[in-house]
Amino acid sequence: MPLILMVGLPSSGKTTRAREIQKFFTEQQHREVVLISDNEIISNMNIDKNVLYLEMKKEKDLRSKLHSDALKSLTKENVVILDSGNFIKGFRYELYCSSKSLSTPKCLVVCDISTEKAWELNENRPEQEKYVRKTFNDLVMRYEEPNHSNRWDSPLINLQLDDTLPAEEIRKAIFEVAAPVPNQSTINAPLNSSSYLYDLDQKTQEVINSIIQLKKQGVEGENIELVDYEGKYLNKLDKSISLVQLAKSRKQFLSYAKSHVSITNDQTNIVNMFIQFLNKSVTC
Repeated sequence: MPLILMVGLPSSGKTTRAREIQKFFTEQQHREVVLISDNEIISNMNIDKNVLYLEMKKEKDLRSKLHSDALKSLTKENVVILDSGNFIKGFRYELYCSSKSLSTPKCLVVCDISTEKAWELNENRPEQEKYVRKTFNDLVMRYEEPNHSNRWDSPLINLQLDDTLPAEEIRKAIFEVAAPVPNQSTINAPLNSSSYLYDLDQKTQEVINSIIQLKKQGVEGENIELVDYEGKYLNKLDKSISLVQLAKSRKQFLSYAKSHVSITNDQTNIVNMFIQFLNKSVTC
């Protein structure tokens, strides 16, 4: 039932650690383990990973497949290990919400090594498994390091390259905790209103327009109240938050809300949940 997310830079040893964890739970805990590998999925897509990670749509397709396979594999008895970079915090947030909606404990196992060491390990890989420098650098630049203070990144188990696998710590993190209780933001919702999708589209765009208006006015800082939304605040607004980033986050939210987030036909609730999503995935 629990979900383990492998997180780290490219070539940081995630697959090696994932197999160690799989072996521990299979041989010592006698549990069924499902290991979902991004490398296997990419291979089945018949595309070079150095090409895939430079094409936004194909990378999005990969994340969707990883997400879908992970959720489909969860049962009351097994352990699911997602062996992927999981380097985007918005994706980790989606997995957090999805696992919570199923009352499934989860934890992150972070392979923590330097960029230089990761590149060295990459260079020692078989030729067909290597990242080219451009793809490697791009993934490193986009890597959003987990933060244990974020509930979607917790519990977090940090591993250095030469550390012995803390198998018992991982076991306790997923089996000796209370199962998370689904709440309104994580329970799946049926699309039972013809106006639902329209409201979802309109209200999220209005929130984005409010943020754009603030940016045009040069407003920056923390706890910024949105234009035309009294009492609704962004945790932070600064120049680093681009229009492209906002549009991408809105698209992620729309996709996710249609099948996972319990946003009813109440338009106020749509706004509240979207602002909450932005505060967790963009402005943190």
